[in-house]
Amino acid sequence: MTNYLKKFFHQDTDMTSGNLFWKIILFALPIMLTQVMQLLYVTVDLTSVHYGDSAESMGAIASNSALINLIIVVFTGVSIGANVILSEAKGAKDQDKAIKVVHTSLIFAFISGIAVGILGFIISDNLLELMGTEEHYFAKAALYLRIYFAGLPFLMIYNYAAQLLRAQGNSHGPFIALFISGLFNVGFDLLFVFPLHMGVAGVAVATIIAETISAIICMGILMLNKNAYAKFSFKKLRIDGQVLKEILKVGLPAGLQGFFFSLPNVFIQSSLYTIDPGNVELENGATASSNIEGYFFAIIDAIGVATMTFIAANVGAKKKDNIKKCIAYGLFWGLIGCSIVALVTAFAYRPLLSLFVNSEEAIQAGRTRLYIMGLFYSLEFTMNFSGAVLRGLKRSTYPMMTTLLSCTVLRIVLILTVFPLEQFHTVAWLYALFPITWSIATISNVVALIIFLPKDLRKIEPLKIKSSV
Repeated sequence: MTNYLKKFFHQDTDMTSGNLFWKIILFALPIMLTQVMQLLYVTVDLTSVHYGDSAESMGAIASNSALINLIIVVFTGVSIGANVILSEAKGAKDQDKAIKVVHTSLIFAFISGIAVGILGFIISDNLLELMGTEEHYFAKAALYLRIYFAGLPFLMIYNYAAQLLRAQGNSHGPFIALFISGLFNVGFDLLFVFPLHMGVAGVAVATIIAETISAIICMGILMLNKNAYAKFSFKKLRIDGQVLKEILKVGLPAGLQGFFFSLPNVFIQSSLYTIDPGNVELENGATASSNIEGYFFAIIDAIGVATMTFIAANVGAKKKDNIKKCIAYGLFWGLIGCSIVALVTAFAYRPLLSLFVNSEEAIQAGRTRLYIMGLFYSLEFTMNFSGAVLRGLKRSTYPMMTTLLSCTVLRIVLILTVFPLEQFHTVAWLYALFPITWSIATISNVVALIIFLPKDLRKIEPLKIKSSV
């Protein structure tokens, strides 16, 4: 048993040789499970506070969901830069650069986590006012958000450490870290909410504890894995300016893309309140559907991240044919996942929504959103996947601009101009904004890929192996 666990933690995937068709999906599965576990713990948070405190407390936490998702998406996007640059360095067998990427990334994660955490703590009330958070949720929502921002440095370290592990072929380590920390999250949820009656504050504190544990475990794997290509050591903890520039060149556009993609969701959530003000069932149905969609997104995002990582490694290894194979294999697995999502949406919407809400009005409200989102998820996958391929090729700016123009500017314009019109002021038309803008972004990204991929492949020359340290 000990030997098996050692092999599990220490054996990393070779992303530049072997059967890439199966390796991509096997690499993606732990990433997928990691995101599913995160969502399960959010579900436990909501359920615990609903039954242990009040439905109002559940609504207060749910009202933060779009904003918190915005924060997570932005910083996860920036950490993608570390993934791509480290994957490329490992593929190119440049160990010196790989080690610099590890240490530069983690310093940047910690410093930026502290800075944004302090700023967010200070302006929490302003952010909630900007979102149009309803008055009966406001005080509890603000309390939850301030505590959440206090734990942001630990979330940042986990996100970056997880990306650094994946870049070295280890996608199972972050999953194990989250699984263990999640058990603590559930335990502290139950302790703080039920016996101690801490309500939303208890759930928020439990989340910070879990994030701290997951960060410690991932850092431990980076330090103690003897077979890791680029280990972490406090002695080598310094920022390399050139490496940081490369990370931000890929990661900053990816983070901004996440911001541009998620920002309209804040407007959509606040626009929902205007359809039937004070209708809690409508809001709860939308929240339930949003939680279910998170599981759907875990499928397509994991495949995109896996494909991006494999492509970056093969760019570094100068293996043109493997890059083409990774794109084809990732696309195949993603479309399989989208087919499963569509079937689940069509035939299992009621039992899924019933996990979160019990009134027929809330279920029907959730069904409207779930149908529109789930049945058109192949559009979001293709948009997300083509963007991931471009990032793997170190072309992050184009998908960022595509997202800005289609998923941000166009959505907001439609919300401000078309949605207020009486015939379009409905739940169905509000959520139809998603597939409409996905379609435009998908076409733009695919066209860019058709143009840039041949050029990038022509630039790849035979690999000259650099000496390691």
